[in-house]
Amino acid sequence: MAINFDELKDKAVDVAQSAAQKTKELAAIAKAKLSIVAEEDKIRKAQIELGKLYYRDYVLSEEMDSAEYLPWCDKITESKAVIEDLQDMIDDIKNGTCCVEEEEETEAPAEE
Repeated sequence: MAINFDELKDKAVDVAQSAAQKTKELAAIAKAKLSIVAEEDKIRKAQIELGKLYYRDYVLSEEMDSAEYLPWCDKITESKAVIEDLQDMIDDIKNGTCCVEEEEETEAPAEE
């Protein structure tokens, strides 16, 4: 039985390339999940501030001032949209419908 070294080399290269691609995919997913956690933390902070404003108005029996509430509500809405986009990206990577190289260039919004 003759060993075809070229064939073995080609198979080894294919396996190495597959492993490298899978590693890139897993790294992109992990990075996206960390970004989701950061956005969830932003949501919690905005909800706390919103609750403080509401409670202050409740204690003082004042009307809600939309100008004070709206920025916090907007931050929550924006973070939820970012989380949805990141989750879609993770799903695309897992389904193989997304190229990881393109996703590595896409950065999550900077934390304020």
